[in-house]
Amino acid sequence: MAINKQEHHQLVEEAALWIVQLSSDDESTRKNAQLQFNQWKQNSQQHQKIAADIEQCILSIQNVSQSTQHKKVVKSALKAGLGSAKVYKNLRVGSAFAIASVVLGGSIFYLSDTSIAYLQADIRGDSAQWTTQTLQDGSRLILRGKSAVNINFQANQRVVELVQGQIHVDVAKDPQRPFLVKTKHGQIQALGTAFSVNYTSSTTELKMLHSRVRVQTANKYAKQQVIVSAGQAVSMNQNGLQSGPALNIYNEQQKWNKHQLMVEDLPLDQVLKELDQNYKGKILFNAEALSKIQVNAVLPLDQTQEALKLLSTVFPKLKVYQITPYLIVIL
Repeated sequence: MAINKQEHHQLVEEAALWIVQLSSDDESTRKNAQLQFNQWKQNSQQHQKIAADIEQCILSIQNVSQSTQHKKVVKSALKAGLGSAKVYKNLRVGSAFAIASVVLGGSIFYLSDTSIAYLQADIRGDSAQWTTQTLQDGSRLILRGKSAVNINFQANQRVVELVQGQIHVDVAKDPQRPFLVKTKHGQIQALGTAFSVNYTSSTTELKMLHSRVRVQTANKYAKQQVIVSAGQAVSMNQNGLQSGPALNIYNEQQKWNKHQLMVEDLPLDQVLKELDQNYKGKILFNAEALSKIQVNAVLPLDQTQEALKLLSTVFPKLKVYQITPYLIVIL
């Protein structure tokens, strides 16, 4: 049975309190809250649906607080949130995630993709920006969002270390000095000109746009090497090299040149991850719940609100909530 708007708002306010209590740094508070939360979930199907959103939000909070530095910020914020009952009454009620913006504030979302390595990098990009840099040899780099690189050009080689994020590389020819892009997973040696690289702590992904590169993994016990040609994609991780699906070169070029995301049968969770790369804050969503929805669209990467509005039109059941200027939640 459908519930009215007032009842829904009441459930959301209750859910907001659960997020705070279940994310507490106090073990006894968490255990007691978990028992009550389990009972609350059994009250109705609507409770169970909102409960799934709560649990996903808590997972997101945990994911952005892995380092000691991040945990200190989270603990301080949660402690303040637990003692501020008046805050809940003034929340803009939109989803079960609303309290997260009050509890964590903008600082934790900044910290979540700001490492010491990023702060110390030679070239850094900013959120919601595309940073273009011409290197001393004439090669051209484009950094997407909060990406960062270190540059080490020597007499016998040119090295770009990708610290975090995504870059597009257009390599200037220099037969005497190989051009390398390195991450902790391995290295990419340019044998041609243009390619893009996406680095996270778990994976390095290469998309080849023009000519070829030589990819070599960093695993000293089982090194792998492969030549990657235009239209191919590969990824490297601790397990070695994996081939990706065939690359649509035109679509990838449009992303870097026109800042447009052109997708064909791409899961919605991956589309949202792409939009998140150029959003000034953070987009939270349940990836597993959205992974079965296939998207065919052309979306503006620099206009997050417009892109989400288009997705909402195509998928009416998708609920988009602007919690703060720096936090969007999708249910």
